[in-house]
Amino acid sequence: MYRVLFLFIPIFLFAKIITPSYELNINHNIISMELIEGRLFVATDFGEVLEITFDESLKNIQEHSIVKLPDIRGFLDDFYAPKVFSVDLYKGKYLINSEGSEGTKNLFILDGELVLIFGAENFLNIKKALFINEEQIFLGLVSNEILLYDLKHSKILYRKQLSEARFSDFVLSEDRKYFLSTSESGILYYGKTQDGEILQTFEEVNKDNVYEVKMKKDSMGNNIIITAGQDRKVGVYFLDSQQKRQFYIKESEFLVYSVGLNENASRGAYTKNENSDIIVFDIKSKEEVAYLKGHTNLLNSILFINDTILVSSEDAQRILFWKLP
Repeated sequence: MYRVLFLFIPIFLFAKIITPSYELNINHNIISMELIEGRLFVATDFGEVLEITFDESLKNIQEHSIVKLPDIRGFLDDFYAPKVFSVDLYKGKYLINSEGSEGTKNLFILDGELVLIFGAENFLNIKKALFINEEQIFLGLVSNEILLYDLKHSKILYRKQLSEARFSDFVLSEDRKYFLSTSESGILYYGKTQDGEILQTFEEVNKDNVYEVKMKKDSMGNNIIITAGQDRKVGVYFLDSQQKRQFYIKESEFLVYSVGLNENASRGAYTKNENSDIIVFDIKSKEEVAYLKGHTNLLNSILFINDTILVSSEDAQRILFWKLP
């Protein structure tokens, strides 16, 4: 009964309605956005990786080009700029996963110069790639395989199939020793990056595709996980040091394309409805503390800069900055 009553309470009674503090329009469509080591990076459909610089006043926001990837060849021998799917940064080196020629994928490292690690001849349909350390990278393939690759020796250390479901997303723990991966089945896989051992699977919340997942440690050292579900469910899991877990569900009015989690895992965020409004809520109390209105297209990224500044991007050219209560 409580849940039914809760869903019908108008949101303005318990969450402050907020409009953007700043809107940045870039020249090309946004594919993804990442906050890495306090720096904000944007990947576009024009072969670009951009860095967005800002201060806490949100009055001096600028974009800077990190790299423009070379054009690729299409099936009809036409040439065009590739989509950039994921970006990572580790000790000054960039790892860039992008569209390749004739439906393939390219994986580059940028360290002064652009070096191709995997291309069309490798037949790896890479969805996402992140550094483990200076010599190893962790890959998620569309086939829902995970792969650890040794850069120094140009060698695959292991390749493991998680399930037959199509891959969606993965994240790494802060120390990059653990991964959390998900797929169109809704199941989450938590394991070790060095050998691919699965320590936990999470199946309680989402029964359909999980578009995105985030994971951070809270002040007690527990892993907090938040999921964005096609089944209109946001899953929040608590995993303690003894591998014991709890969870709860937040219901959305529309497919949840993106979620956010702040650095100490005290606040979460998710897309609320087909207007791409965003709810910010307290992880422990579940209280909804802010209702963000301003997007006009489907969201692809929600990132907390800190506890009071959030940035979000959509499947177009707009990046919105928000000041939270």
